[in-house]
Formats: sequence, C-alpha cells, structure tokens
Amino acid sequence: MLARLALAALLATAPLAAQQEQEKPKVPKDSLLVVVTGCIKGRIIRAADVRQTDTTSGYNIRNSTFRLEGKKDVKKQIEGLNEQRAEVTGLIKKSSLIEPGVKFKGGRVVVGGTSPGATPGTIPSPAENVVVLDAISAVALGGSCGG
Repeated sequence: MLARLALAALLATAPLAAQQEQEKPKVPKDSLLVVVTGCIKGRIIRAADVRQTDTTSGYNIRNSTFRLEGKKDVKKQIEGLNEQRAEVTGLIKKSSLIEPGVKFKGGRVVVGGTSPGATPGTIPSPAENVVVLDAISAVALGGSCGG
C-alpha cells in the first residue's frame, strides 16, 4: 500500500518537474546564462544592463555590445524586435569573457593583450571584440531606440 502511494505521488509530481526543467534551460559548464536588457539593431544588442542568473560564477561581464545568434525561431523574434528595446536571455561562452594579457597594478595596466592571429602594428577588427550571445528568448520591453 505504501509503495502504491509513493508511486502515485511520484507520477503526480513528474509533470511539475518537467515544466520546471523547460522553464530553466540547461547551462553547459563552459557557458554563463545571462539576461541582457538593451536596444536591438539588426543582430546586435547594445546593452543597458547585463544580469547573470548565477552571480557566484566569478565572471564580470563588462561588454556593452553582443552579437545575437540562436535557433531559427528565436532569430525571427529578434528580427521582429529591430530598433526596439528588448530583454534577451541567452548563453555566453566563458572563454569569450577572458581578456588576453597579463594585468598589473590591480588590472589597470595590461601587457600583451592582443588577439590570437593578429599581426603586430595592425589595427584589430571591431568584430573580434564582439561577444556572441546564443539567444534562448527575446521579449519586447516597449519603446523604440531613439538615435
């Protein structure tokens, strides 16, 4: 009798567990789940605010511009939000947040901070510094991006 009650309770909670699992995506070990609020222009979001869902990771996200990637349906949502304020939830690779070089004087001076493959004396491409945000969802906040 006790086994039947335990089985019934397990079956009753299974749909709730599946629903909670769908709401919170699985985050790979090499990525961070973030929520970026800002202005979307094309496939770029200029961030006004970046929040991590897990603040214990130790990574400080200072980037203000992200290139948006994702599945087809999410890309369509993003295209519909062009020139609007939006909130985008997605994943950022931890490796793209690590700044190259050795820091001295509390991080104020960086020595040897070039990107791999760059030749000395050349101007780095602006595209090299844009972090990719693998978007999971995008929601309009209302209002347009005034220039």
